[in-house]
Amino acid sequence: MSPRLVLLFSIILLIFACRYKNQNKADLTILGTLNNDPALYFLGEIDSSVTTSCGTASPATTTATTQTGQTTPTQTTSSTTTNTRFSVFSQLVMKTKETLNIRFIYDVTQTQGRIDPQQGFILSGGLFGNTVSGTQGTVKWFNQGVNVDQSISGQQTLSFFNIEVNLLGTYTPGASSTNLNSCNTLDGVNCTSGQSATQCFTSDNRTCLVQSSSGTASVNIQGKLNCNAPNIVPQ
Repeated sequence: MSPRLVLLFSIILLIFACRYKNQNKADLTILGTLNNDPALYFLGEIDSSVTTSCGTASPATTTATTQTGQTTPTQTTSSTTTNTRFSVFSQLVMKTKETLNIRFIYDVTQTQGRIDPQQGFILSGGLFGNTVSGTQGTVKWFNQGVNVDQSISGQQTLSFFNIEVNLLGTYTPGASSTNLNSCNTLDGVNCTSGQSATQCFTSDNRTCLVQSSSGTASVNIQGKLNCNAPNIVPQ
């Protein structure tokens, strides 16, 4: 094989390798940490061997469209339902063992949305070794940045997304449990077995993590998250 072909082949392999690596890239900057420490630059990858999907999406609102057709001698009417807003929940585990739990509203007619005002986000554990949590912030997406199927009326599993986050929360020394569930809450602090209009993250099914955390400093997390779960078959 000639040197030129060897060089060309090497360049092609490098391009594909970089492209594959960036499919699960997590590039986040954590600003305003405890004791005025300099910004923490958190650069890593989502561990696809642990993070088996990019999350789930459930319809938040639907739009019904009715179509009427004229036939002879009868008239027929058909109705279709299109989902436009979705509640997205993702639990992402990094290769450095940090876990990011985030819930946000995805609107197919917009380019950005807010994180859930009850559950929000929690970044905890791993090499970071601490916890940042909050219920304020925005999520931006670009062309087909979140692969939802508008025709599905129930919950669906996401195989990829490409989003940009700007999150505001509090810094707490030490790591919270990364095995989080959702529970109903009436006061934003305690879980309840009854029905409620709001939910929160919980590790013990008794108390809410985000609302009850006693943070020691205000923290801003900015950056991009690319997730690709190739084993998820589109529904």
